[in-house]
Amino acid sequence: MLVSLFGKDIYWYGVQATSLLETGNLHSPDRSPVFHMVALVFHLFGINDQSLFVFQIITVLWLTITLYGTRFLLKSPTESWNLLPSAMVFVLGVLYPKQAWAIGFLLLSFGFSVSIQLTGKWWRWFFSGICFLFAIWFHTMVGVLGLGIWIVYRIPRKYDFFLFLLFLFLPNWIPSGDNDRLVLDTKTFPIFAALAMVGMGILWDWFFLVFGNNVLEHYRSIRRALAFLGLLIVLPIFHFADIQFRILISLLLLVEIFSTFRLHQIWIIGFSFGLWILTFLQSPQLFRYPYEDMWNPGERAALFPNNGLLVAHHGFCEYYHFQFKKDCMSWEPDEKAMTELSPGKQIYRLVYGIRMENLRASTENGNPIFSIIEPLGEYQLVLETDWQRYRMWLEKRNSKLLGVAKSWKNPYRKRPGFLQRKQQYGI
Repeated sequence: MLVSLFGKDIYWYGVQATSLLETGNLHSPDRSPVFHMVALVFHLFGINDQSLFVFQIITVLWLTITLYGTRFLLKSPTESWNLLPSAMVFVLGVLYPKQAWAIGFLLLSFGFSVSIQLTGKWWRWFFSGICFLFAIWFHTMVGVLGLGIWIVYRIPRKYDFFLFLLFLFLPNWIPSGDNDRLVLDTKTFPIFAALAMVGMGILWDWFFLVFGNNVLEHYRSIRRALAFLGLLIVLPIFHFADIQFRILISLLLLVEIFSTFRLHQIWIIGFSFGLWILTFLQSPQLFRYPYEDMWNPGERAALFPNNGLLVAHHGFCEYYHFQFKKDCMSWEPDEKAMTELSPGKQIYRLVYGIRMENLRASTENGNPIFSIIEPLGEYQLVLETDWQRYRMWLEKRNSKLLGVAKSWKNPYRKRPGFLQRKQQYGI
């Protein structure tokens, strides 16, 4: 087992690819061909952690090649070529592989469409369109982002103020609800949320996205459009972690193709890498889960009698499903999950962040709330029905542990409606 594997969704790619190889179908429907690529890597190197790491390396190489290829399409013979990619190549390639492959095609699409050194407008736009369709195929959000960039680029910059007001009042027109893909969240200023998510490197890169002036002369207008979008994206419009953060890191990579090489760019990018590396060394949990600590509790939970479905936090579920071929979901069980439960099976939950002593001490009318408490390292295995009673018990007592019981560590939200289309339980 490769304990150095990092990225918070990487085992989901393994689950999807394994399902393709074993059943011929994806575990959860998805149009993106990226899971077929992972399946090919598994076919060549085996279904294991090392193969997932190989796929991550291939993804980083893909982003690097498309970044340099697009820079070659855009530069003129009289301008220098920036050979220094930013940390975004690795952040996107490792944390969001499906998005990374789509961004690579979007880079090429921009390269063909606005290149000043390519002649033949018809075939140039033809290849640009093909690359754009591939970007949509790999990740729909990236296609929408590319279209949005093109629209903002075509709007004269004298209307930027009105466009800013439009985005400022946009939250008033966004429908709210647990089943929506777009979750309204205006409580946290997004740029500070980004700082909490990945550290100072994102602030440094965002500053030069918005205020940087290191741009190829012929592409100043589209560079200004990207800077304006970088400013808009920090408005508290949507749930940052799910949408705005992914858009922001995409913009940070896209802006590089319009930059020219200057000596001061060496220390700007070098300092950026230093900030990202420092954050990774100090807070590796921002970029990976402690997978090496999940094997023992995962193995024991998988062997537990009548365990039909496990509820655990995001990251553990993907790891557990990939390693032990057992069903798991990182949402509170809904009616769909209940109906798909095999006869005679129970739903168990891995409680994280609450000590076994606290669980054992909980009583209702003199009777213990939990009928089963199985200690599994940092986790406690309990019945889901007992957990629901315990959470209500915490709410009645207004306990300080309620904040832990209702957090990402212990899933408490129902699955959004669009995720319920997944086959079986989904994770």
